[in-house]
Amino acid sequence: DLQEEVCAMWNKVCGRHESLSYCEFLAVLLPPIEDVFEDVESAYENALSTRTPSSRHVGESLDVSQPIANILPLLQIRRGKAVPIFDQSLRVIDAVRSMSETHHRWGIVKYWNGRREFFDYMDINCQLVKLSGRQASSGSRKKLRPSALMEKVSTMAVGEIAACSRHSSYVPMSADTPLLDILRIIAEGGQSGVPVRRVPIVDSSGDMLTVFSSLDFLDIALQFPGPTAVLKSRAARTFDRRDTMLDVAVAYDDAVLEALRIMDAEHYTICPATSRDLCGDLGGVVVRSVVAVSDLKWVLNLRHFAILDEHVSDFISWRNNISRNLDSWVRSQRLNRFNVVSVHAGGSLHELAQRLVDSQLQRVFLSSEEIARIVGIVSSRDILLEVLDQLL
Repeated sequence: DLQEEVCAMWNKVCGRHESLSYCEFLAVLLPPIEDVFEDVESAYENALSTRTPSSRHVGESLDVSQPIANILPLLQIRRGKAVPIFDQSLRVIDAVRSMSETHHRWGIVKYWNGRREFFDYMDINCQLVKLSGRQASSGSRKKLRPSALMEKVSTMAVGEIAACSRHSSYVPMSADTPLLDILRIIAEGGQSGVPVRRVPIVDSSGDMLTVFSSLDFLDIALQFPGPTAVLKSRAARTFDRRDTMLDVAVAYDDAVLEALRIMDAEHYTICPATSRDLCGDLGGVVVRSVVAVSDLKWVLNLRHFAILDEHVSDFISWRNNISRNLDSWVRSQRLNRFNVVSVHAGGSLHELAQRLVDSQLQRVFLSSEEIARIVGIVSSRDILLEVLDQLL
């Protein structure tokens, strides 16, 4: 009976095939809940169709000595609304609500003494992890659960936690600053040793005009034949980190707090959720889904703090249920959301750059067809650091 049952199952799954490849074996084991390797093709094609091809600047070179004010008009994809600026006394939960409404991942905190700092979901995550770590080291018998800690964070003033994650230093530059100097600031970081992931551009009065990032630079670079050739000449495999991917991934049955700790420690905005039993010793990770630091906006906006006390699998199911309850048109048109995007390791940095620009994501996965796994996590700043010397 058992043999007949196994044969029936095999025939249903494999048909007349006598064996399964490793990829096919994984496809059978993993439930078809969410395809983390699938792009939203219609949205991706629409983004591509709105971009002017690099042939626009055939015969021209990108002059990085020009003032950034002359470069900004070349940006093809810009954010629809101005970056939100918050008073230092505003509550965290109110700042998150504002960022959610304008679809921003971060804002700027203006202090009463004139100082300014970036504030984003990485800071909220960092504060939660810090509070958890402090009570763990205090030896106190009465320990608050992550839900209670997040509720406490939600009522704090943004000025208390802005930039606590050291995710991005606030280094304003004038509109007359050459593009080269801004790229060097992004590459080398600020004087405090904190990375510079975005640069506020201000006018002669000190008023902010826009915020320039490495993603904006890639948007511009892809329009010129020189930088495009450099990106095409470099393999995406440069960012293959398969041997260390398990260190930046969370197990599907781990606590949500573990995923948040990993993102805080690694300064990653996303954390792959995997089943370690399926990973073996081939390197890379088999990704079942992803936890993002921006998921905290759902927790705060819905005040569903209790979900942070659960396992990663429970959190992902909860988040996916929320997403499914949103009207599909609203998601595609207003939120402009993509599923997790991946680029094959056999591709080029040009493919990585184009995918980042077109999706407007902070990071994309690098996948390996040979082992059917994620082998890297790449940001626009990673690409800039890799090719900057060749582009100058």
